[in-house]
Amino acid sequence: MLGRYGFIIFFVIASCSSPERVDIVYDNFEDGTFQNWNRLGVAFNKPFHVDSLRKKVENVQGHYYAFSNFEGAGLSANQGKLVSKPFIIHRKYIHFWIAGGNHETRECVNLTVNNKVVKAATGTNDYTLRKITWDVSDLEGQEAVIEVVDAIVSDFEYNSLPNILVDNFVFSDYGYPMMEIFEDFESGTYNGWEVEGDAFVTPRNRTNVYYPITPNGFNGDYFAFSFGETHDSKKGKLTSQSFIIKYDAIKFLVGGGEHKGLTSINLIVNDSIVFSQVGNNDGEMRNYEWDVTPFKGQKAKIEIVDNYSGGWGHIMVDDIIFFNKPVNFNIWKFLVFILIIVVVSYLLAKKLRFTKRNLGVVNAEEIERIENIKKILKTSEIYKEFNPDFKEIVKSTGEDEETINFLFEKADNTTLTTYLNYLRVEEFKRLLKDPGNDAYTMMHLAEKSGFNSKTSFYRVFKSITDQTPSQYKKGLN
Repeated sequence: MLGRYGFIIFFVIASCSSPERVDIVYDNFEDGTFQNWNRLGVAFNKPFHVDSLRKKVENVQGHYYAFSNFEGAGLSANQGKLVSKPFIIHRKYIHFWIAGGNHETRECVNLTVNNKVVKAATGTNDYTLRKITWDVSDLEGQEAVIEVVDAIVSDFEYNSLPNILVDNFVFSDYGYPMMEIFEDFESGTYNGWEVEGDAFVTPRNRTNVYYPITPNGFNGDYFAFSFGETHDSKKGKLTSQSFIIKYDAIKFLVGGGEHKGLTSINLIVNDSIVFSQVGNNDGEMRNYEWDVTPFKGQKAKIEIVDNYSGGWGHIMVDDIIFFNKPVNFNIWKFLVFILIIVVVSYLLAKKLRFTKRNLGVVNAEEIERIENIKKILKTSEIYKEFNPDFKEIVKSTGEDEETINFLFEKADNTTLTTYLNYLRVEEFKRLLKDPGNDAYTMMHLAEKSGFNSKTSFYRVFKSITDQTPSQYKKGLN
């Protein structure tokens, strides 16, 4: 019974039970080493910390990044290469951030398969890291390596900066990573935010915050804090740059005042607040998240508001992160789906059972049996019942239901149900022709003939006679 649909059930089981392929962070350099790479030349000594270089590097994803500037050698004196350990491509996309020189072979990042460069990216001759996404879906299953190349000595060579900077290599099944840090304030500034009022002076850490209760629960070194310089009387607002909602959810840490609409972090879509979260009147930052799937594809921005000058008139926010939720396997939905497949399979198999048989040529003995069945059905008038008892039919004919249907199929290319409807139509015709029934409606006569609804009566009558009941009655006059 399930043979025809077995492959469907197998596919559904495999699909529903397969775990979500989560992102793989190949290296974000946060351990401060190049342990996942082979270093060639002298350009790459160790990852740089965000505070270790006098030249400001924008969009660092954490605290460390790779920079081809050998420590103590200046910005352009050395050349070298980072080569990843060989890996098998098991995700559809590779994401990373890049800055520095703009030369496609000498200041670049390469993806190499079978000793051939299949993907390449460069910086834009500045120190702002920008995200690059490679579609490697056609390379899944193949062995590859990533190369970070610095082969330029000076600024005057090849019209390119003589350095390369990279960060956060992620392998993903999404065209963008399953998680993106929108803001963690680790730059120690509010760059990228519009600052209003005097409450938000600078992101704070434990060493530069004046606060009667020590803040807890934040990550990293810095967090947004609206305490002004010394007290709660200050008011202000931070507003992020606009962004398109691409992820399922937004999570963040928030603490401070519990004043709805006054000390809060808000999500703005189409100039309206669609989500808002306040603190708990304490110094503990807690995790919260918003399900933003209804707003995917829409432009949004985040605002952090302090518009309250009384007690607990401040807000603390950290680690605003966009992320996708893994698809959960719902066992009940799966079982319902399987049940539907089983029922449909059974009904189709039952319906097609007789057409699959080799009916062969009807013989005299079978003709006699089917004629006997027809005679019994007609004289017993069982067809006049709305829901005839097939057990009685089986009992009166001496044949089982399957054999009866088989004989009808073989002899008349029809079914027992169709023949019963034929008898009902013939009975309706007989009653309609009887002058004694002129006072009755056609539907009354149809019910006396065994039809239990107007819809089924009209449908069956037309399928057998190629006329509607009204057309047939008109033809009698």
